[in-house]
Amino acid sequence: MSFSNFRKKLHYSKTPSKSLNIEEIERIVSAANEVPCSELLKSISNSTVVINSCCFDFTIRCLHSHDLSSDDKSKVFSLLENNMKHLYLKSSWGWDEESKFNEMFAPESRLLLCYPTKSKQICDIGRHKNPPSLNPSDNDPCAFVHFRFEVDARRPVLYCYEIQVLDRIRCMGLGQNLLQILYKIAEVNKLTRVMLTVFKFNSSAYAFFGRNGFKTDSTDLSKEGKSVDYSIMSRRP
Repeated sequence: MSFSNFRKKLHYSKTPSKSLNIEEIERIVSAANEVPCSELLKSISNSTVVINSCCFDFTIRCLHSHDLSSDDKSKVFSLLENNMKHLYLKSSWGWDEESKFNEMFAPESRLLLCYPTKSKQICDIGRHKNPPSLNPSDNDPCAFVHFRFEVDARRPVLYCYEIQVLDRIRCMGLGQNLLQILYKIAEVNKLTRVMLTVFKFNSSAYAFFGRNGFKTDSTDLSKEGKSVDYSIMSRRP
């Protein structure tokens, strides 16, 4: 989740990096944005990226927003809407379907799409007595990440706008593995932070990111004594 209009006001407002000037920062982000999606995954794996979870194997694809068909966009957005619409409606921001759709599929957006390739009859770690049904032949993505390479508070960052997982396959390590892919992409492309925005009242997501090393970022409004219902978080790759 991310609130891009708010963050645009922050990009040059904080203390700059001591080791990089703004020209170098912009050069890093520009270079990252020039890397094709196919090369992003090749930089972290010599073969197809596969996530092995306790109940399923998943294949990961990386695509620019313009590489998705209208049907693909509809499926991805439906997953987002099912997971997040009720939270947006609860928030101070409200739910603007058109704005959210345009944000997700903007030209600079990239997506990691997750597809099931193998279903296991028995959970590898014994956590799930009856692994959920998920047809490996299904063409629908069961999870995705929306991210971009940006300058934020005069830092070259990978900003995670969304990480969404189908409800019935949560708690299988998929989200954590998708974050690991983001860390590696950021590291390879010399980006100094992985950032994201999360609703404070979304306690499960807030706790999940905390467990994965994210802390309140210097750009978070709480640092200025302001009270808002979301938190900007970050961590090093």
